[in-house]
Amino acid sequence: MSGKLEYFYDFVSPFTYLANGQLPGIVSRTGCELIARPFFLGGVMKATGNAPPVHVPAKGAYMFGDLGRWARRYGVTIQMPSVFPFSSLKAMRGAIVAEREDRERVYRNACFHAIWAEGIDVSGNDGLGLVAERAGLDPAAFLAAIEQQDVKDALAANTSEAVERGAFGAPTFFVNGAEMFWGNDRLDFVEEALRSAS
Repeated sequence: MSGKLEYFYDFVSPFTYLANGQLPGIVSRTGCELIARPFFLGGVMKATGNAPPVHVPAKGAYMFGDLGRWARRYGVTIQMPSVFPFSSLKAMRGAIVAEREDRERVYRNACFHAIWAEGIDVSGNDGLGLVAERAGLDPAAFLAAIEQQDVKDALAANTSEAVERGAFGAPTFFVNGAEMFWGNDRLDFVEEALRSAS
């Protein structure tokens, strides 16, 4: 089996954290090529008129219990970060920088773990510098690089592309550049599509 799985993600989304941990298994079982695409969920929300669950009180209250159920099913730790919701903009620019240093996967995993397993605030330089160091990146160079215009432009381009292709939240997946799936609870469908397309 083979195929291409594009994965648009943002660290601010706890459901994307849950999905992220399941992707290696999908890749192993299907032989697909995983293409991780960092984007800025805040920009997606604004462009599509969507709103985070925590902005709807009843939905926000439900979400916290649901996260616990999913974490137990996946056998992972989840806790709310020290600041939530938080600005993920710098962290997502950091994913662009890490990608250019061939450290995207290790940075992505380190950042998700820091936020959702350890409760670390990555909206500022202290937490983000720690994640960069864990990912094998020089923190000072990393923090300087996320302020470069070409890095900002690359993240904006990913975000615009995702919206143009129909994305409205995270995680968003595209199988073989076509069929779109949203949410960690759609991973069975993602894997099914990868198998049927091979």
